[in-house]
Amino acid sequence: MEYFQLSRLNLTDYLQSLPEIEHRFSSFDNLEIQEITDGNMNFAFVVRNKQEPSQSVFIKQAPPYIKVMGEQWPLTRQRMTAEINALNYQSSVCPEMLPELYYQSEALSVVIMQNLSQHDILRSQLIQGRYLPRLAEDLSTFLAETLFYSSSFALSSLEKKALMSDSHNHDMCKITEEFVFTYPFEHHEMNAYNPALSQAVIDSIQKNPLVRKHVADMKYTFMNKPEALLHGDFHTGSVMVNQLETFVIDPEFSFVGPMGFDLGALIGNLYLCYFSHAHHSSVESVNYSHWLLQTIDDIWYKFEGKFLSLWFEHEQSAPNAFMGKDLTGDSHQMFRQTFLEQLLADSLGFAACKMMRRILGVAKVPDLMQFEEQQFRAKLETQALKMATEMLLNRDSYKCIADVNKLAEGFAAS
Repeated sequence: MEYFQLSRLNLTDYLQSLPEIEHRFSSFDNLEIQEITDGNMNFAFVVRNKQEPSQSVFIKQAPPYIKVMGEQWPLTRQRMTAEINALNYQSSVCPEMLPELYYQSEALSVVIMQNLSQHDILRSQLIQGRYLPRLAEDLSTFLAETLFYSSSFALSSLEKKALMSDSHNHDMCKITEEFVFTYPFEHHEMNAYNPALSQAVIDSIQKNPLVRKHVADMKYTFMNKPEALLHGDFHTGSVMVNQLETFVIDPEFSFVGPMGFDLGALIGNLYLCYFSHAHHSSVESVNYSHWLLQTIDDIWYKFEGKFLSLWFEHEQSAPNAFMGKDLTGDSHQMFRQTFLEQLLADSLGFAACKMMRRILGVAKVPDLMQFEEQQFRAKLETQALKMATEMLLNRDSYKCIADVNKLAEGFAAS
């Protein structure tokens, strides 16, 4: 089918033409179409049967440009092909964490899936101070299963190379390389600064050769460490939650890259949320701030345990372990320990870069932007930037997340 842009005018006819969607609605005569307008990259719609509101679907389509910028900002539709491939992979290894996929079309750059009408964006729930008892358990499961099963520990060399070949996403990777690892650190015209954030704080990052060197290390790792198939943009805006369920959405930045990038993106965004709460002295805020730090701790250690279990189980059942035969009984354990220590260091480095770019770059987070008083927001931003700098420069020295949490508490109290 030749590409055309979906709209409120043609969406009903399009849905009615798809056999995969035919049984989703008892009637196509009373469909209500709502366009979701807050996305930057793509068009999105929710379609409901007005007579049976439980009958609904969510539709996402990638145009050949950045939606919020218009046609003068062209961008290949390959991002939707990458998202479709990622959704299919993630659904195959961790189906309980993905919305049900009803239909997909690379030709039209479209996915149609379950409408998560009973769920909210994780970021908004965290900003509101909501406790989510399943969060660490669910997100650690998603990370462990998606990262392990697409790694060289689970795949043969031939399978891994095929995955890398099939999962290229050059344009979206280039966006990350520029907007996460480059522009925020060079006073680029695309950056946006809080007017109250002191130039000395900005210069402490942009004009610090040591910081720039370590950011370059992380950029090089991002570009040259194809460890697993990543979500690629795994922040608190890419997760839908309620008290009972957690769903991961929007893997349009997916590619084969360093495992720590997904872990770090999540951890960094959770630390930014922590700074948005930790300034309050009320019992409720203190307790919630502690819960956020405990959640970060739980995510890492639950991920580590689940990843190791998958690794061990795979080596017990596979004909050939990644390292080959262990003649002493200690070699595999030593390698696993060293690998996870490096993964923690990578995750902290990427978390730091993500925190810095959310403050110095163009893409802000509502966690901090909710504070309209610029001087107060600058105080929180300065705390987060100082923590991120320390975490980046010393990422190899941290052996547990608890020590990083202490770092965050120290800067939040400053």
